[in-house]
Amino acid sequence: MHLAHATWPQVRDYLEAHDGIVIPLGSTEQHGPTGYFGTDSICARAIAESAAESRDDILVAPVMSYAPAQFNLGFAGSISVRSTTLIELVKDVVNSLATGGFRRFYFLNGHGANIAPVRCAIHDLYHAVSTGQSAAGGLDFRLRSWWELPGVDALRQRMFGDREGIHATPSEIAITLAASESRPARSEAAFRALDPAEIREHAGDNHQDARRHREAFPDGCVGSDPAMASKALGEEILAEAARAFRNDYLEFTAASSLPSERPHAQ
Repeated sequence: MHLAHATWPQVRDYLEAHDGIVIPLGSTEQHGPTGYFGTDSICARAIAESAAESRDDILVAPVMSYAPAQFNLGFAGSISVRSTTLIELVKDVVNSLATGGFRRFYFLNGHGANIAPVRCAIHDLYHAVSTGQSAAGGLDFRLRSWWELPGVDALRQRMFGDREGIHATPSEIAITLAASESRPARSEAAFRALDPAEIREHAGDNHQDARRHREAFPDGCVGSDPAMASKALGEEILAEAARAFRNDYLEFTAASSLPSERPHAQ
């Protein structure tokens, strides 16, 4: 079930039995010479929607597609927002949904630089409750990046090994091929593996400013070989990620606090 395609009576009925919602997180930034600007958003949305297909116990919110990505502004078309902007947006979205009765928020992430701001937003939401500024007690949050779901990372490593890299990866490019009618673009990337120090330095999109990032990674790939991506591999990754996500989400929402008090956020 997708929130964007639901009516308010449908959401009202959903909340009679469930209090959780999935919020996919993406970005709008370059993903190498073969990847879409919307790659992160496409991956998070496709996994969430695949897991929710034909189910009435998983509600998927519209994907949040703007993210901190200043390091990619050297590639025309990339869009970046400040971390503080994302923090405030997440808080506004949560407070809006909590006002309607949602209590459990699962953020399914597709972009490394979203992790720290979303964690900060969660701390701020709890801070408001702990200091008496909000009556929205009982909210629960889970933040997962799709590539860290059980079984998914092992699958990526088995398929691509040290050519997976950490940006414009063949796994994420493959998912976009599986999730759309697109054909693979011709690769113009020259593979360069990262050494362990570089992996530690750049993990979680920990990059420098746009000029230096473009100089270090001129084709937009960060230790990845997107030419390895294929629709068939993407279908396999998508199926495994959707299965793992579905299990994780249902475990997260199993101890739902329904249907008694649902205090509203402030």
